[in-house]
Amino acid sequence: MISLPTFDSILVTGNQTINQNLQVNGNQTVGVDLQVNGSQTVAGSLQINASSSIVNHLGVGGVIEAGDSVKAATQLMALNQPTLPISLPVLQQLRYYNPGVAGQPGLVLTGTAGNQYILFVDESSGTPHLAIQPV
Repeated sequence: MISLPTFDSILVTGNQTINQNLQVNGNQTVGVDLQVNGSQTVAGSLQINASSSIVNHLGVGGVIEAGDSVKAATQLMALNQPTLPISLPVLQQLRYYNPGVAGQPGLVLTGTAGNQYILFVDESSGTPHLAIQPV
């Protein structure tokens, strides 16, 4: 068996390319770019101060939190199937607001004509209504 060296810290002032696996048991901070051609495992935290691109798959066992926006080129999916409540539904209408509120939080969807809309829940009347507004 090959004995690998152990370091308390490593400073790379140029570029670092890893062709196999990188495992970090603590925290990792990337100031500009990190490219890993194999796999990367971070047991603690991963903080990226610039940009990060993932070509194939990002698996997260917990929650992804974003301070601004999470963007998807095609779909943002919840894989679990919803369950209908036991109660009977109340007929409601979709509320369309035009113009809407600038910076309205919600789910942004693109319409069939290419226009973007924000989907949100309006509870202003005491009863939740699905609402939509143009971006």
